[in-house]
Amino acid sequence: MSSSTINSCKLMLLGRCLRALSFSVGIQFLLLTVFLLLVNFQVLHPLHWVVSTFSLVCSLYTWFASIPLIGAVIFYGLSLSQQYLAERRYHATRYRWLLHNGPRKLLFLSAHLLFGYLTAWLYTGYLNTDYSNLTYKCYGQDCLSSYHVYLLGMGITAGCYYFVTRHMRQEVSLDFAIVELSRTEKLREVLYKTLLMAPIKSLVPTLSYSLVFWLLSPFFNQRLSLLLGVDADDRLSSVWQMLSSVRLLFYGWLLTTQILSNMHLMQRLYAMLLTERLPLVVARQRLDAGEVTIAGALGLSNAYVVQCLAAHLIFKLSQRKNSLARLEYFQLTEPGNRPVNWRALCDQYLSIVGGYTDELANAVEQLLSVKGKREQGLAQNDVNGTMLAEKLMLRQYNAMHGIRQAVSPPRNLPQQQWTQDGVRHMPNWCERVSQQLEAAMQGLIKSIPGIVYLFMEPEHAKCLYLLEHSLPIIWLTQALSHICAASLNEDRFGVVQDDLAGIIRAQYRLKCELDKLSGALITHRLSSSGFNLLVRAVRRSLYNICHAFQDYLPELLKDSTDKSELHQLQAFIQLG
Repeated sequence: MSSSTINSCKLMLLGRCLRALSFSVGIQFLLLTVFLLLVNFQVLHPLHWVVSTFSLVCSLYTWFASIPLIGAVIFYGLSLSQQYLAERRYHATRYRWLLHNGPRKLLFLSAHLLFGYLTAWLYTGYLNTDYSNLTYKCYGQDCLSSYHVYLLGMGITAGCYYFVTRHMRQEVSLDFAIVELSRTEKLREVLYKTLLMAPIKSLVPTLSYSLVFWLLSPFFNQRLSLLLGVDADDRLSSVWQMLSSVRLLFYGWLLTTQILSNMHLMQRLYAMLLTERLPLVVARQRLDAGEVTIAGALGLSNAYVVQCLAAHLIFKLSQRKNSLARLEYFQLTEPGNRPVNWRALCDQYLSIVGGYTDELANAVEQLLSVKGKREQGLAQNDVNGTMLAEKLMLRQYNAMHGIRQAVSPPRNLPQQQWTQDGVRHMPNWCERVSQQLEAAMQGLIKSIPGIVYLFMEPEHAKCLYLLEHSLPIIWLTQALSHICAASLNEDRFGVVQDDLAGIIRAQYRLKCELDKLSGALITHRLSSSGFNLLVRAVRRSLYNICHAFQDYLPELLKDSTDKSELHQLQAFIQLG
């Protein structure tokens, strides 16, 4: 892949991340306005309530006090951009996952904690003196304000809660809307949905944190007061004091709602802007070196976002009636009158789908082999148990009726065993002892807590990884099937005919591997939304292309090594 294509894609994604970051900064003042409107609510003086709130938001104090929070927003936005643009790799064990993703996740966690703390610090500055100051005068001495500590801890807890529930183990996902909406409509939909759902989702972390704070506040407040050189505060030392502080609980719930909705809005903004259509072209002009072709973007295997965007774009273009982009693939380019555009797209498709199918086949074979060994071991245990039971019953029967064995067992076994070629072997008991010791050592190592969890590869891990990252395959298979079906009427030069057999075989092979995986997933009681989407997309694509060329299938597959392939495809069309 050329460096110009990589640099152009990086510049486009960087511009989108910067726009998302600017939108995120604007959202801070919007949410701060909502917070102040709720805190300073006045029923009798609505005009004064609104005017005073907006004047406070536009004051110099707010702009200067918001500088640390804006810095935290920038830090959080950069960390979030790195999460979206990071290369998606498979890690066989959790230990390898920790080595690769551990530092990045710790950095992202620190961004969440800093974001939550600075949000709580800024918002508490607009509350009453009992909640906005860390210390206050009590009995003529400086005392630690447990109300302020409670709210600051609530901000840190909210940031940690959002990281644990959304980002600790899973990667950020890209969602493509079925119906294309404008940016304004998407932003309004995300804003309304977030502001409606965040108050409900904030109840559980608020109540949980309040319970933990009541249990640990005596110890924590005492340590913090000794560190600051002030007296401890006992206003939240009992359950009744905690429950009777209705305003404090309301402020904590409102603060949690603001932080969770803020982080969710930032994540949705990045996802919304990164999934917008990239300015990709079918054929790059000679004079414009900054253009990126769809086939070139598909070849960026280390940029998962770019691959998804390119696959989604070619899918949308292939579905349109009288698509000019589809006609460009059927054209012959100068010099040489060769189908350069189609050749680049088809080669990328066969390479991506073929590599994906090979990895899926290896993962399915490994999963089925483990399943077969387990079933064989269970069957062998059943056979051994049955034989032992029969021997025991026979021995009891002989002892009951006084029947002796016809041949007495050998008393003395040879200490050494010699073969015909004169090679001496170890006695059977030594071999059995060594096998038992080896099995015991393996069992001992596996019994240590954490060894299997960290250093053993789960049986289904590779399959689930491939299914979770199958979005480019879903779009590509459907796009190629639409283009091939349309070529029957639009391809005047027959540029697609030579590759039809290869495309059909690639999709059919992928379908067969998915059929094998279906039974294995049911046996392991695993479910994946990516599996259902991929199966339906591949079946739909294979049916479309085979139905369009059903009269020509015998001619297309005449060189196939698998003679049953044609009959299975014809039966698949009839069943569809």
